[in-house]
Amino acid sequence: MKSSLKKSLYLGLAAVSFVAVAGTTSANASAKSYATASAYSTLTAPSTSRNVNLTGANAVYTKPGTVKGAKTVLTTTTAKKLNASNRGQANFRAYGVKTTNRGSVYYKVVSFDGTYRGYVYGGKSKTAFANGLVSYDTTKDATAPSSTTSFNLNADTSSTANTLFFKAPSYTQYKVGRARVNGNILASSDAYKGASFTFDKAVTTSREGDTWYEIASTKLSNGTTTSELNGAWIKASNVKNPNADPAATNDNSIKIVYRTADGNTVAGADKTFVNASKSNTTAGTAYGNETNGAGTQLMPYAQANVPTGYVFSGYLQGQNPQYGGTLYVTVAQGATSKASLAVQTTVNGSTVENGLSKGDLFNTPKLTSTTAQLLTGPKDQTFGQSQNAGNLDKLVNNLAWGTDTTGNQGNLIKYYAKAPISSSNSDHQAYTVNVSATKAANQNTNYGDTFKIVFDENGTINSTDFGNLSNPDTSNSDFLTNN
Repeated sequence: MKSSLKKSLYLGLAAVSFVAVAGTTSANASAKSYATASAYSTLTAPSTSRNVNLTGANAVYTKPGTVKGAKTVLTTTTAKKLNASNRGQANFRAYGVKTTNRGSVYYKVVSFDGTYRGYVYGGKSKTAFANGLVSYDTTKDATAPSSTTSFNLNADTSSTANTLFFKAPSYTQYKVGRARVNGNILASSDAYKGASFTFDKAVTTSREGDTWYEIASTKLSNGTTTSELNGAWIKASNVKNPNADPAATNDNSIKIVYRTADGNTVAGADKTFVNASKSNTTAGTAYGNETNGAGTQLMPYAQANVPTGYVFSGYLQGQNPQYGGTLYVTVAQGATSKASLAVQTTVNGSTVENGLSKGDLFNTPKLTSTTAQLLTGPKDQTFGQSQNAGNLDKLVNNLAWGTDTTGNQGNLIKYYAKAPISSSNSDHQAYTVNVSATKAANQNTNYGDTFKIVFDENGTINSTDFGNLSNPDTSNSDFLTNN
C-alpha cells in the first residue's frame, strides 16, 4: 500500500514537474519570438539631410517589424513602386529611430504627402541609412538663366489659390509649401499678374524632372520693384522670356566661328546670332546692326560668347557678315594672373621692398568683376604692351581707388595691418597702393604670371579706431597668392 502510494506520488510529482517544465519552455519560446524596442529617439541631424527613398527591400510597419503587435503600413511591393515613382509625393523624411534588443535599427519615416507613416528596417547603425531606406537628393542642380534676363508669367493667375510660388520646389522638402510674403503664406498669385522676374538659381526635381527657378527680383506691373518673393521658387514652365530669340533660320541668323590666329577652329564653341529686331531679312542680306531678343548686336554678342579659356583678339579682316553666312572671330588662348603683395619703404635713403602676406592684413584688395576681367589676357602678352596699357591703368586704379576709371578719384583705399606695430606701440600700420610703382612692376609681366601689388606705408590708425572698424569680407581675395 505504501509502496503503491509512493509510486502514485512520484508519478504525480513527475507529471506536475513535466507540466511546469513544459509551461516554462512554452513561455520562453513565446518571449523569444518577439523583439523588444528601446525608447523612441528623435533624429537631430538637419532635416534636409534626412530625405530618403524606400528601397523596397523591407516593408513599413506601425512599430519596429519584429516587435509584438507590429502591423504592415505598406508592403515591399508598394515600397518598390514608391521607389521608382515619378511623383514627389513618394519622397520620405526620416525623423525618429528605435533600436531592438537584437541590435536592429528601425527608422520612423513619413511620405511627403503624409499618406504613409511608420517604421522601416534600416540596418544596424543609427548613423547611416541602409536596407529599407537610402539617403535621397530630391533635386539636382541645374543651370539658371542669366541674372540680367527678365521673365514674365506664362500661367493663369486668376485662381483664388496660389499655385505658382513655393518656399521650395513642390514636394522636395517635407511640409514646405507655398511661398510666404511678410511672414504670411501667399494665398493668391493674382497680385503678380504682369510682373517680371529674374532668377539666380535653378534645380531639377529628381522624380518629375521638372526645372524650377529661384526668384532673385520682382518688378510689378506698375513698375515697382519688390523683394517680397526673393528666395521663392517657380516652375520654369510657368514663366517665359519675352525677349527670347525666335527660331534660327537661314534668313535670320549668322553663325559665329571662333578660330586662333593660325586658323584652327575652337571645337564646340560655335554660336548662332538670331535677328529679332527686324522682320523679312533673307539669306545673303548684309547685317545692318539688328539685335537679338536680348537687344544685343552681332559684334558684342560674339565677344560676350568667347569660349572659356580664350580671350577676344579681333575679327578676320575683310568680312561682310550676311544672314545665312558666317562671322569668323579670332581668339587667343588666355591666362589669368594671381597677385602678390609687397610693401615699399625707404631705409637710409634707399628704397627697400619686402613681401607682405594677405594674412597680415585686416582687409585686403578684393577680386571684383573688373579686376577679374583685367587680370586675364593672351598668355603670350604682357600687361604693359601697348594694346594692354589702358587695361593695366584700369586694373591698378581699381585696386587703389576702387574704380575702373583712370585718374585719382579721391582718397586711396587704406589697408591695415592686423597686428600692432610693436609691443610698445599699439597703433596699426596703414598701407595704400603705390600706383606708379605697381604699374612699373608689371610692365613686363605676362598674363598668367604673378601680378605684383606694391604698397606704401601711409600713416597709422590708433588701437581704438582700429577696434571700431567693421569686420571685412576677405573671402573674395583668393586671387592673392601670398597666404
